[in-house]
Amino acid sequence: MTDSFSRTVIESVGTYLPPREVTTAEIMQGCANPLTIPLERLTGIHSRRRAGDTEFAIDLAHHAIVDCLSRSAFGVQDIDIIVSTNISRWDGRNQVFFEPPTSCRLKRRLGLSSKALTIDISNACAGMWTGVFLVDALLRAGDIRCGVVVSGEYITHLVDTAQKEVSGFMDSQLASLTLGDAGAAVTLTRGHNTKHGLVDFDLYTLSKYSPFCIAKPTSKAHGGAAMFTDSIKVTEAVIPHVAKHAKSILTRNNWKHEQVQHVIPHQTSELTMKAGMRELRKLLECDYTDRLINNLRYRGNTSSNAHFVALHDAIQEEKIKSGDSLVFCISGSGQSTGTALYVMDDLPARMRLTSSTAKSDLETGPDLDNGQSIEQDDVFVMPVQLEIEACGIVEHNAATEPDTVTLLAQAAEECLKVSKHDRNEMDILIAACTYRSEFIMEPAIAALTAGVLCMNDEREPQDEQKTFAFDITNGEVGFLKSVHLATEFTRVGRAKQVMVLASEVENNITRRPEHLLGVRCMASAVVLQEAQGDSGFLCFGFTDFANHAKLREVHAGWHDNGNRIYLTCNDDGDIWPILLDCLVEGTESFLKQQELFISDIQWILPTQHSDSWIREFADRMSMDHSKVLNLEPDLNGNPLSSALPLALIEGRKSGKLRSGDTILIANVCPGVQVGCALYRV
Repeated sequence: MTDSFSRTVIESVGTYLPPREVTTAEIMQGCANPLTIPLERLTGIHSRRRAGDTEFAIDLAHHAIVDCLSRSAFGVQDIDIIVSTNISRWDGRNQVFFEPPTSCRLKRRLGLSSKALTIDISNACAGMWTGVFLVDALLRAGDIRCGVVVSGEYITHLVDTAQKEVSGFMDSQLASLTLGDAGAAVTLTRGHNTKHGLVDFDLYTLSKYSPFCIAKPTSKAHGGAAMFTDSIKVTEAVIPHVAKHAKSILTRNNWKHEQVQHVIPHQTSELTMKAGMRELRKLLECDYTDRLINNLRYRGNTSSNAHFVALHDAIQEEKIKSGDSLVFCISGSGQSTGTALYVMDDLPARMRLTSSTAKSDLETGPDLDNGQSIEQDDVFVMPVQLEIEACGIVEHNAATEPDTVTLLAQAAEECLKVSKHDRNEMDILIAACTYRSEFIMEPAIAALTAGVLCMNDEREPQDEQKTFAFDITNGEVGFLKSVHLATEFTRVGRAKQVMVLASEVENNITRRPEHLLGVRCMASAVVLQEAQGDSGFLCFGFTDFANHAKLREVHAGWHDNGNRIYLTCNDDGDIWPILLDCLVEGTESFLKQQELFISDIQWILPTQHSDSWIREFADRMSMDHSKVLNLEPDLNGNPLSSALPLALIEGRKSGKLRSGDTILIANVCPGVQVGCALYRV
């Protein structure tokens, strides 16, 4: 990713560290099974911060954004996109949140501009860099002026589980004892020159190694979340690839040894980082050890935001100065690998001139309850138009909880059967799935699926064809947001072919069958390519109704003394009339922006809540019922993010959809998020 134009710069960086400090010695003493491992000596971690009893992941993210904006030239009304990237969604006592997305809830808390796009992604410890990857693409395309990437990681509850279960040196939960809590946020914008900012940046997924670190609920009776890591296999896989990739990026930019002032790897353990430095020394025949940024001693491994917490610390300690050149070595379960070369502008000087304790009324944010400030939509008209080149679907009909990865892999295989493209031609793989089997939080479902598909699952840095995989967790609207991002990646040369996967499952089907979400258990896959004619996605529009962010909250929690985990859905009364109002308003606004009338549309595909709800939406939009694509949700359930692939396959099979027809896709889901798009068959 090199160009001769102005570069993306980190305009401001902020962090939040909970005040409570817990030492490694205290953690070791708290283990149920006595351990004689010299963990502090091996990891270099003396202590880490731990969130308080009333602080959770979203609070850490919120405080980090406040800190970031306190020294930024941008205010809340200037933010065009907020990308939430944390793995942990532990946002309440014994509660892992699934909807609404964290980005929507942060938008409401902070009172961000109505135009701000909200996206939640999941990509393990490469999460924040994945957020930078997509915001950089939008900046390069000229779609936005400023974006915020944020991660609040409340992950020390994994320590609690590990303390109960770790039995020895080779235990797969041992790495959990190194974790610490933190929040980090950056504002990104386009710089004014070619000298400073993001010089080069590359990410890809070595999905062969994706099963080596998985975070999900424990199977033990006491309950809680657990992280299972094969540390030996991860280390053997990660270190050589990360070092080789760093060498490749340094070489192609002709960066010499003396040009590099600092190396910032993922902050996992001193043992791992020293091994990485040895590998770099072997490959480059020079030693970067004296340039290593290591903040492990009082932070621990803060997961997806570790690089940026380390960056913030190093700037505050005056280790990193204006004009310094940095190499970020990126790794995350999945296995995501990457390198970013960055040249500092005057950010260090600016940070030292402003007080990090200077806060504003952002700490509480405006109250958007009682129907205030309904959000307006932001419409993107694409100079690059993508079409669905191939499509595949599979359904799960058994009365058991389906396996999300298996379903997605089967849908992808069905798609590839009818595609002219090979699986290894996929530059980017996005999985739009909020509800996934086993409540897996790490790694990305896309990475696990890529591993099953053997999709560029082990590549060398110099290989031209690689695949980058990550998840978008924005509920039903996640599919359209994935396609929108795929369009922008194509537009700026990041991709030629993108595969988008979609699936939602009924997590309660065997756990609590009397409380289901009405999901049609299925999966879909589409291959996207630049349109050959006038078919494809013509435009997108996204609307958030922030005043309704608490309308529906869905979270997973442990019950019956911890031995059962299931979803709980808290609705603020009958939500569907309100969702209908939001969908009608958002769709009408979208059509107005496009200067279209409903009579210009051949078909409309709304959210498939129920037959009666679909008919009422059609009536309010003055659309003939015969022109509404109804996928019979009363009989089969709501296909959610797979609705468009399902409608295209069924419509073509029946002859209902013909070449040249235009479909208006209108989705609504908690947040409240409305997503609209025009697709020409």
